[in-house]
Amino acid sequence: MPQLEVLVFDCDGVLFNSMGANIAFYNVILTHLGYEPIESAADERAEVCHIASSPHVFEALLEQHHIEEAERIAAQIDYAGFYPKMVPEPGLYEALQQLSLRLPLAVATNRRGGMQDIVQHFNLESYFSHLVTSLDVARPKPHPDMLLRVAELAGCEPRQMAYVGDSRFDCLAAKEAGVEFLSYQWDGGTRIENYRHLVEVIEAKLTR
Repeated sequence: MPQLEVLVFDCDGVLFNSMGANIAFYNVILTHLGYEPIESAADERAEVCHIASSPHVFEALLEQHHIEEAERIAAQIDYAGFYPKMVPEPGLYEALQQLSLRLPLAVATNRRGGMQDIVQHFNLESYFSHLVTSLDVARPKPHPDMLLRVAELAGCEPRQMAYVGDSRFDCLAAKEAGVEFLSYQWDGGTRIENYRHLVEVIEAKLTR
């Protein structure tokens, strides 16, 4: 295996427990358009709100004639109002502090922008060298474009990166990009149980 040069993180479900925030955001749009709101994470519609970019969410949940209006509503919503529902994962800050001293860190997320505001709000900006969202590439995950963009920005080969994700979209994107996939509390790859475990795994990779 090549030496690890860059560690990349998904945002939702990895940096933050943000299912509640994303459901609340999309419920504003769903209820405005006359759809039933998503009541809990057990609702089958919740997963797509958690892992997909907004266009994919709207295609999955709305009738075609509502999509344009949904895009307009979404553009007018200030996501900062949902920050209180975004909970940093336990041990996140300590792990990022340790890991950022060893190698560059990046984010690749299907969020449509706003990531800079999020890392600033949660005092994470000093840890990440690159932030790539679905607005920065032609195709969101599960396509590999974001990870390939991170590699380009970092000046490394995709095979020199690892991606910490928590969904099938993350796994597929990593596989297509040729990036090692670390599966955060999910069984789609090398399973990472928590941030202490992640630090142990990365330290082992860097010292072998």
